Amino acid sequence: MNGRDVFHIRLRGLELQAEQMIDPTLKTRPVAILSSNSPNGTIISISPEAKEEGLLKGMKVSTIRKINHGVRLLPYNKSLYTKINHYIYKIVSDFTPIVEPKNMGEFFLDMHGMRYLKGNVQNNGLSILKSIKEKTNMFGQVGISQNKLVSRTITSVVLNKIHEVKNGFESEFFSSLNPFVLPIVSEKSVSRLIEFLLIKKIENIQSMMLHKKEFQILFGTYSTQLEKESHGKDFCPVIPVKKQESILRQTILPEDTNNYDVLKGVVKDLAEQVAFELRKKWQISNKVKIEVHYSDGRSSKKTGKISEIDDFSVIKDCYTLFEKVNKRRNRIRSILIQATHFTSYAEQKTMFETINSKNMDLSKAIESVRKKYGIHSLQTANIFQALGKI
Repeated sequence: MNGRDVFHIRLRGLELQAEQMIDPTLKTRPVAILSSNSPNGTIISISPEAKEEGLLKGMKVSTIRKINHGVRLLPYNKSLYTKINHYIYKIVSDFTPIVEPKNMGEFFLDMHGMRYLKGNVQNNGLSILKSIKEKTNMFGQVGISQNKLVSRTITSVVLNKIHEVKNGFESEFFSSLNPFVLPIVSEKSVSRLIEFLLIKKIENIQSMMLHKKEFQILFGTYSTQLEKESHGKDFCPVIPVKKQESILRQTILPEDTNNYDVLKGVVKDLAEQVAFELRKKWQISNKVKIEVHYSDGRSSKKTGKISEIDDFSVIKDCYTLFEKVNKRRNRIRSILIQATHFTSYAEQKTMFETINSKNMDLSKAIESVRKKYGIHSLQTANIFQALGKI
């Protein structure tokens, strides 16, 4: 009897593969990708050639520069890696609608029923890898089993392109592995006990379980989970990403700047665009994020909420967030505003004219022009001046 087939797709060193895809000359050079260029930055991804030079994953930048000057050090290009990761997500989604992204370059796929539709399950895995290779020129691995724990462990410890652990052989697969492949062993109290008892293989833990009472005394509240994981048991389903509705507006400056008037004008322009969309939906945003990207590759963000949807109120909220987020003197490369977590807007109706009602009436009047001629057809002088400067 066949259960569900869970695939784990892993693209080892996605960051490095992405850089090599952009610049093929890096394929034969010692390369290390850094979390940041500061002395406390560490190696995130590393090429085999760089390992031969004596570098290791997790090594600090300050140490690297002392021992080696021939390795190409690249900054962490989050934007590039995120785009490629999302593109690969779309590729694997062609094979099943149930896809759960894990970390960068890792995806769980629920392939239940595909064995009957497309035949040999390993051929399905090879088809996925072939599709990724043809569309991105990147290499991956597939782990196949009945659950997420076993499939992910396969791609972690087995170097083959594709490997399957059949139902009923999970305990045997885990028995020869180091206990530190088990998620529960990341708990400090469990890892310390494993080290103290000099447990080198999971088969030792499996043997200890025969003495259930003593095992429970030793590992306490973690004993049940440790027992399950040691036998490759995992009942967590593959959970697909829930697409959250959002309003996203971003301006990438043609020239990096820290000119306050220009930046304030850009924020106002973005805020008016967000307000325009909120009024179309007649909803407020319980979570609005402003994200600033600097010329040195760093970024900063702050979140708040929008409780009124006239232009003046939204601009005021966004200005407040921008003042909180922009605490550095570095030049800014781009500004992003994203609104999510929407709820219906309840407009307060009164017999008398208020500041809020005046602002809403003015916003609606401007909106009628913009609906006819476009969002940028009507602009205030400071936005026009700011956009003119960039």
